[in-house]
Amino acid sequence: MNDLRFYEEIVRDSFGLWISGLFDAIGSWNPEMDFFQRKELFFFFVKDLLSRGVIKFIAPGADCYISPENPSPRYVISDENVYWKATPEEIVSYLKSLWPIGVSDENDIELAVYFYEIPGVVWIDENGDVFGS
Repeated sequence: MNDLRFYEEIVRDSFGLWISGLFDAIGSWNPEMDFFQRKELFFFFVKDLLSRGVIKFIAPGADCYISPENPSPRYVISDENVYWKATPEEIVSYLKSLWPIGVSDENDIELAVYFYEIPGVVWIDENGDVFGS
C-alpha cells in the first residue's frame, strides 16, 4: 500500500483486542480516510499480520469458548489445535465474503455484528505468548 502510515502505532493500539479494534485503530490514526479506504486497509493489515505470525484466527467451530452451554471446552486459545490452518489469502477471502453488503459507516449495526460473528482472533507477541479479548 502506497499510503500506509502509522503501521506500528496501529498494531500497538490494537494488540490483544478483538478484530474490530484493528479497524478502529486504522481510522484513529488515519482520520482523513473514508470508510471504504479503511476497509481496504483493514484487509491489508489482516493479511499482513497473518503472514507475519502476529495474529491467528480461531478455526470456525473450534471448541475453545466457555459459555453456560459449554463450561468445559476441549481447548484453550493457546492450543495450536484451535487455529485456522488456511492461508492468509484464504482467510482474507473468507472474511471479505462475509463483509455486510451495503455497510458504508463504521456505526452501522451490521458491521458490529460482522466483527462478532467472524472467527475470533488471537495476537502473538515477540515471545510467542498468546493474547485475546
